[in-house]
Amino acid sequence: MEPGPIPAFYCCYLLRSKGGRSFYIGSTLNPRRRLAQHNGHAQGGAFRTGRQHGHHRPWDMTCVVNGFPSNIAALQFEWAWQNFHTTKKIPDDQRLDMPQEAAKRPKAESPLSTAEQQGKKRKRIRRPQLTLRNSLSNLHLLLRVPSFNRWPLAVRFLCRDVHKSWLDYSKRDTGELRDGFRVFCDFGELPEPTVDLKLSTDAAAERKVSLTMAILEKIDVTYSALKPHIAKSIALAAEMQYQKCSVCERVLDPESPVFLVCPSEQCSAVSHMACLAKKWLKDQPSPGFLLPVSGTCSQCRREHQWVDLVKESSIRSRGGKHLAKLMKEPRVRKSKATGRSASSEDAHPEERACGSPEDLQVYLEDSLTDVNLLTIDPDDDLLPAGWQELVDDDDNMSVTSTESGIPRRNGSPEQSSKQRQKLAAVIEDSEWDSAEVLD
Repeated sequence: MEPGPIPAFYCCYLLRSKGGRSFYIGSTLNPRRRLAQHNGHAQGGAFRTGRQHGHHRPWDMTCVVNGFPSNIAALQFEWAWQNFHTTKKIPDDQRLDMPQEAAKRPKAESPLSTAEQQGKKRKRIRRPQLTLRNSLSNLHLLLRVPSFNRWPLAVRFLCRDVHKSWLDYSKRDTGELRDGFRVFCDFGELPEPTVDLKLSTDAAAERKVSLTMAILEKIDVTYSALKPHIAKSIALAAEMQYQKCSVCERVLDPESPVFLVCPSEQCSAVSHMACLAKKWLKDQPSPGFLLPVSGTCSQCRREHQWVDLVKESSIRSRGGKHLAKLMKEPRVRKSKATGRSASSEDAHPEERACGSPEDLQVYLEDSLTDVNLLTIDPDDDLLPAGWQELVDDDDNMSVTSTESGIPRRNGSPEQSSKQRQKLAAVIEDSEWDSAEVLD
């Protein structure tokens, strides 16, 4: 199986029930869809947030941690966040919640495991209850440990009170996050209810969840933001035989797609991945690390995140269907109105009035029908130019255009005279002559 590109978006999140007493930690690549699944509005979702625990609904997403280099990395962080009392990512001297052995069950209630059958003692570790305090405190700790502090992670808070608790804990805690760590706040504003409206707990929770869904809708979970960067890299790759590395100044290999391009629009700096990593590590001394977190371009002098450059390179070289879908040009369909307007100048006057040739045919049929009803002589000039009357063999009800060859219904002269006589007879036999006129 070939490795895929770095995911466009993958995050871990913290859910809170409507009562504020239950919490849930999970991971997803689409937080808005996942929140709808937890609340039963879409198919899927975890068992703990399902119908069996429906009294906790609606769940609200309080914060999101994103920026993981792969989905495996996000799952590792999720497991460490859920099992903060046993994870090996947290050193024992820094662990906030120590593991505790669970109470032993009677032997009659639990069958013996394989280890117990072999005479080995198995310790059952009790998972501590998840609260807002230990969720935020262990999140702060995980972002500082060596396993995760070099990852390009960012935290986005969606609830004001949760962000306030985060700030309070950050002031009390002695540890600090690395320089450049990004924390975003996106709370939104709920419309104030009227004075007479008293919202219940469920109604207030639903209003807050609807606001959260609107905020999550604005988060881009696709590669669309990288499209200008990728288009620029593809254009430079076409001239790769003339491109030189901006660090070592050697000509880049045109056969190798692994190169990094500066995201700035006006900058054309291209470099080897290893050369740029060494330069950025040298500019910001980080002993013991292989990859930098960020750095400054040598040409445009702008600071960029390492993950942004690598993500563009990964989708360009291993994107496959993702790259094809992203770079596919949208189809521009030519509307009927545009097609008609382009040829309207060269059209016949009747055709310009009616539009398409089909409309012209209906227009001419109606015109000739009206001519028959009025019993106009065929030799008059009121008929359209170029039309001639032809007498059929049987029904005498068809006329053919000498210009277009389109059959048209019409009457013969004999039939027209019969219609005039019949019309006159009807008028003479009318009862209006014997009607009395009232003064």
